[in-house]
Amino acid sequence: MEKSFNQEWETVHSTQEWGMYPTEHVIRFVARNYYKTPERSKVKMLDFGCGTGAHTWYLAREGFDAYAFDGSESAIKRAKERFEREHLKAHFDVLDALDVNYPDGYFDAVIDNVCICCNLLDNINTMYANIYRMLKTGGKLLTTCFGKETDGYGTGRFLEKDTYAEITEGVLVGRGTIHFYDKAELNYVLEKAGFKNIQIDTILYTDRHVQVEHYIAIAEK
Repeated sequence: MEKSFNQEWETVHSTQEWGMYPTEHVIRFVARNYYKTPERSKVKMLDFGCGTGAHTWYLAREGFDAYAFDGSESAIKRAKERFEREHLKAHFDVLDALDVNYPDGYFDAVIDNVCICCNLLDNINTMYANIYRMLKTGGKLLTTCFGKETDGYGTGRFLEKDTYAEITEGVLVGRGTIHFYDKAELNYVLEKAGFKNIQIDTILYTDRHVQVEHYIAIAEK
């Protein structure tokens, strides 16, 4: 079966400290949409490609029913160890993102923080369609990806339009395959998967003089 997981990430997670705390846009998404929920323990959220579980940790601490998977065994091992130390609970799995098969209409929300964009476009389309299937009606997706203003776009090994591996510049060196978006394409891809009420924000910043562009989209089933 075809796999989407970049083995470079197993190297990252097995050799580096990575991803201990959640990003601001994930906190903002959860707070705005789910903090007023009367019974948080009944709200199922999936951390899609969770790495070492920074967002899963946040969801669990806030009382939500947290699910998470990653293709890296080392990442999931570290996440489970942290949860055990801190007496937190979540449902963890080691899975390739193309093998995710939770039931139809299972989740209230799915959070993807620069996981899905680490793929060829066919895989990206498959993943978004699968997320749409797994969300409840009215459920929400938060997805974050890289824009073309990110340093390193156009470098490395060309795979297909706007998709590169072995990137030679910027923050994405050693991070495997990346598909770079513009805003119109991201909107089109989400609409194609069936999503509605799509809102896309842009963050453009520098990190030690290296430029990064993020698109942050919220969409609804």
